[in-house]
This record gives sequence, structure tokens and C-alpha cells, in this order.
Amino acid sequence: MHSKAVSLAIASLAAGLLVSTSGAVHAGEVTHTTTIGGLTLPEHIGPLEFIGEHSGPEGERSLSYSYRAVGLALEISVTDLGPDGIADGIDAPELLERYREAKQDVVAATHVRRLKPREAKVSLGEARVAREALFTVARKKNGIGGATYLIFTAAHGLLVDARLDVAPGLEEDGALSHGEVLEALGAAIPATDEPVKQARAHVAAEAAAQEKVAIMWDPATPEQEKTIWLAYLFARAAYVAGESGEAPTAGEREASFEEEVRGRTTAVNMYRALKHIDAQLASAYFSDIDRVEAAGFLREYVWSYLHQASWKTLPAGLNLEAFDAWRATHLTNHVPVTHGRIAFRLAAKAATPAGS
Repeated sequence: MHSKAVSLAIASLAAGLLVSTSGAVHAGEVTHTTTIGGLTLPEHIGPLEFIGEHSGPEGERSLSYSYRAVGLALEISVTDLGPDGIADGIDAPELLERYREAKQDVVAATHVRRLKPREAKVSLGEARVAREALFTVARKKNGIGGATYLIFTAAHGLLVDARLDVAPGLEEDGALSHGEVLEALGAAIPATDEPVKQARAHVAAEAAAQEKVAIMWDPATPEQEKTIWLAYLFARAAYVAGESGEAPTAGEREASFEEEVRGRTTAVNMYRALKHIDAQLASAYFSDIDRVEAAGFLREYVWSYLHQASWKTLPAGLNLEAFDAWRATHLTNHVPVTHGRIAFRLAAKAATPAGS
């Protein structure tokens, strides 16, 4: 973790793992708001399940979102070219160039001479269209084959593209999922540019956090928890950077209550995402925090176990009596843990986690 680009990508990943049930595609369904662009992606698209957010094809201004199912792989990439960076629709030169490059990449990867896609303009719901290229390769004795869909559109200064890969023998399932992918993309893209503006402001806050706050890395952090604690620290740093008021005194910062809640929420969501990818991931501490958050007691946990002397006023809405009864059974041997600290800095350059 030595570059600003990698640091911002991890910070964005941490923020992107915060999910909500408000504004879901279907009532009550968990959704994921993309850090870049503010799209609202569902937990499931047909048989495909959301896996997580990772770095995109164009550095800090793009991120990709992965879905997987048996024999199916979907990558949705969102690139922010700025409010005036690309025209809406499917005819902007920037879109056409990237669409051409994506087709070339598929051809190069298949090693099939003169492979030609079937191209069309497809509907993304009522309001939007996309360019689509479908590559189909007959299955050979070596097992190579299947289908690949490339889908490109632009809206609100965002380039949105998706790639759906279908394993040999699953073309029928791919066709079914393909239609659901088109519908999901259309529903995910905001109708107005307001969510996009909010996402840009959030990314700017992440960058400001690196200018204003130093990440003080703990070399004793367990190897399997490093990504989780780095997400925690960046979430706190982003919260601090967004605070208003007079310039703080340089030096180590004691977390406020809401800052600590933000950090632990991001950390437990990162833990869940990593656990989804690697079922063998072991962390006694975050296993406990996972149960705490699932029971609806994370704020009570922070107040009870991580209380700072500066937290004078009990936050509204805490149910400490219920939490005390719950933890007597579920947290009998729990020990609170924190790895890493943050500090205000005077230097203008972004912080690099010490010891990473």
C-alpha cells in the first residue's frame, strides 16, 4: 500500500461496502451504491450474486463491480469522465474508442481468427440504450468456447460498461441472465445527476482525507485482518476530512463516537465481503462484531466497549439495557481490539500507512 492510487482504491472499496435497504430495486432488497457514479446495484441479478468492488480500468476515476454464478461472470465498470467529459447515449467518441478496445481485447483473448461479434443497440429499460457486442465461440475439444457480451452506455458524465462471460454449455442461462443484466443496468443508472454529484463529493472527501489525515499503521496487525483494519482507518479519515470547523492541532486524534461507528461499520462490511470470497478467513474479533452488527447493536457496542473520555453525552436511540442482556450470552469472552490510529498532519501530501 505505497501509492496514493492504491490507497484511494482501498478507501473507495471500504466506502462502497456500506450497503442499505433504502432505495432498493425491489422493496426490502439489499443494494450497493457504487463509490464512483452513485449507481444502485442489486445484491442479485438473476442467478448472479454481488461479490464486491475493486479497482477499475482507468485508475482512480473508475471502479469495477463483480457478480458471479456457476458458469457466469459479470463485471460492471463505472468510469467518471467529469460532468462534461462524455455525452449521454452511445455515440460519444470516448465511448466508441473504449468499445472498440474492449472488442479487440475479447478477440485477442480467444485466439480465434477473424472472430466477428453480433452487434446491436439494446434497451436498458424505457429511458436508455446501450451498444452491445456478442461474441460466440463454438466449444472445441479443449473446452474453449462460450459467449461474451459487451455492453456500453454513457450518462451524466459516466461511462458504464459491462462484460458478461458465459461458460460453454450455459449459453441458455447466459441469454436469460443477459436480459436481466440489461434491466439491472438501466435501473441502476440514476435518473438525474444528483447521485453522481454526491458520489463525486464523496470521492473528493476521500482525497481530502489523505491530504489532511495521516494513517498510523500498526505493524502488529494480524496478516488476515490487514485489509479490514486499513478500511477502518480510511473510513475514519474520510469522516474526519468531512468535518467542518477550525483547523485542528497536529497530532494523534481520538475518535468521536460517530467516527468510531463509521469505522467499525466499514470494517465489518469489509470482513463480510472478504469472508464471502474466502470462507476460510478467520478472525475471532470480527466474528464477534459480525454478530453484534447483525443483532442491531453496533452503536451500543461502540459506546460500551470503545468509550472515550471525551464522549460526554449519551447518543439518542441507544438501547443499552437490551444490549447488556444480549452480550451477557453472546460476548462472554469478548476482548475489544483496535489496530492503527489516525493523526492530523500539517504536510500537504497524502499519507502513506507507516510500516506497510
